[in-house]
Amino acid sequence: MIGTGGKLFAGVAATMLLGLVSHAVTADKIVDGLETSAQNELQARGLEGVTVAFDRDPMSRSARLDGDVDATVKQEALATVLSIAGVASARWQGDKPSAIADRDPAGLPGSSSDPATQQNITQCQNSIDAITGAQKIVFRSGSAYVSPESNRILDEIAAALKSCSGLAIAVGGHTDNKGDADVNKDMSQERAERIRSGLIARGISEHLVTATGYGAQQPLETGGNAATDAQNRRIEFKIGAADRSKNDVKAQQGG
Repeated sequence: MIGTGGKLFAGVAATMLLGLVSHAVTADKIVDGLETSAQNELQARGLEGVTVAFDRDPMSRSARLDGDVDATVKQEALATVLSIAGVASARWQGDKPSAIADRDPAGLPGSSSDPATQQNITQCQNSIDAITGAQKIVFRSGSAYVSPESNRILDEIAAALKSCSGLAIAVGGHTDNKGDADVNKDMSQERAERIRSGLIARGISEHLVTATGYGAQQPLETGGNAATDAQNRRIEFKIGAADRSKNDVKAQQGG
């Protein structure tokens, strides 16, 4: 017959086991998502012949790339995977990691794979998506000028971001494929930086906001007509965990 103490111990043990199993399942799903995002991003950039997989034993956010491609493609593929929020390191099969390996391992509190942080990221991303899905930031043709209406949208976005508990915000600028590709990329960069500056002016920490112009490299739609071009001309906001190593350096410097 099991006494009260034995029952209590068994209950605690069962609860701990359930928590460990739940955590493992959550971490596995997060790594699956990173793997899918990385592969999709490589395809979107036309980096054919490159595959990506993440370490599973132990579970981590360290990406391994493989493929019979030249050095230029290898370098671009590494940079592409490392730019994805949540990826801690990336390397070619057999090489050393090209970033600090597992500085933010899966499941560590405060990392993008910590369940609480991931929930915060999801909630914040959904809030921003709801705003940008209902109304679109637009620019004057051939310009980075932000209209008064778009500034009002930016007011809403900044207000929503203030409740995001120090998460990182990646601003992405995108254009259609009309005109010169280099000009488009430069314009998308300028527009993304203009939006970043707008967020900072509205109280979002400059250390949490990045701006990247992709030009026409990541279209939402294909077809080249007026409707698809309008869809592809856009500003996107991607929410992720902040780089804690940068925050630590800032703290040490008294920032």
